[in-house]
Amino acid sequence: MSKILSIIIPTYNAEKFLNKGLSSFLVCRDTDAQTAQHNCKMATEGRFEEIDIDKAILDKLEVIVVNDGTPDRSVEVAQKFVDWYPDTFVIVNKKNGGHGSAINTGVEHVSGKYFKVVDADDWVDTLALKHLIEYLERIDSDAVVQSFRYYDISKDEYRPADVKVPDFTREYNLNDIVNMWDDVYDGLSFHGVIYNTGFYKALGYKLTEHVFYEDQEYATVPFSYAKTVRFIQEELYVYRVGDVNQSVSAASQVKRLPDLEQVIFNVLEAEKSFAKMPQGGKEHFIRKTSGIITSYYQIALIKNTDRQSGRAIVEQFNMKLAQKSALMYEAVQRKYKVFRLFNKLHVSNSFYENQFAKLLELAKRVGRADRLYRK
Repeated sequence: MSKILSIIIPTYNAEKFLNKGLSSFLVCRDTDAQTAQHNCKMATEGRFEEIDIDKAILDKLEVIVVNDGTPDRSVEVAQKFVDWYPDTFVIVNKKNGGHGSAINTGVEHVSGKYFKVVDADDWVDTLALKHLIEYLERIDSDAVVQSFRYYDISKDEYRPADVKVPDFTREYNLNDIVNMWDDVYDGLSFHGVIYNTGFYKALGYKLTEHVFYEDQEYATVPFSYAKTVRFIQEELYVYRVGDVNQSVSAASQVKRLPDLEQVIFNVLEAEKSFAKMPQGGKEHFIRKTSGIITSYYQIALIKNTDRQSGRAIVEQFNMKLAQKSALMYEAVQRKYKVFRLFNKLHVSNSFYENQFAKLLELAKRVGRADRLYRK
């Protein structure tokens, strides 16, 4: 049977997380939260025969575990799933090349109509996965954007990152998306985006390798060429946060600023192809890339505890940005000035994310309400 959805799982040092993630793809005839927990327990104990699989759905799913030269026992964990479900799970081995390299390799092996990348320490909502496969079978859009949720391990709590559109049954274009920006922005991310395999492969796009942050590139550049996009309200991806050892921790982000800089300048190469983007593609690209550059400013000027060093780093970055792209340099100057001011005032990252960002969100909501009232 032809595959409808392929899942790419870049895998490196994920031994203690991978079982939970892989077991979340075991769609059963009776799929709910309790069943998902049962499946995870049975898989951990190697009792796969006690998992009541929905074969009709699993036959339409492909899960590609890309072994990025991992030194731990992640492959052994994955192999148990391959042994029991060889028509669904597959392991692809490669030399270590980083997250982007693993995605590039995974794309070469996908056979599904659509594909999605799920990190090895995250998982999916199994019932939402079943609904997604059934939905993707009926559509042909270039990309799909789906709500997801965060799971904070330090607080043991979930937080939704939902998309909101006027009509979830219709297709949208990038112009529409720009006009709905605040309502769909969370979904326009690594964790929310699903690509049509034919569309993505036709672009011939390769992500930056041997760096972190290429997930920003993945959700920005290819998406800017999508002519048709659909949205799904149900949350699929569960994004694990709150671990100090993660690459998203503040200390890790500061350390890996050079990687983010490299990704930004690689993303900017897409400016040469504005003419090939559909209507709304250029504006989408500018907005998304502005967000990536803004995250660079936040890390260097706010998350970096050495404030003077952060200013020096950003001054050098801005000089290179102005030379590379006058368009994007001008687009981010107001935000840069705000972050520079916060840097000099020694505003903490905690205050920025927990107080200032909330005020900005409130202002956006008031603005949206005002626009609706005027209509």
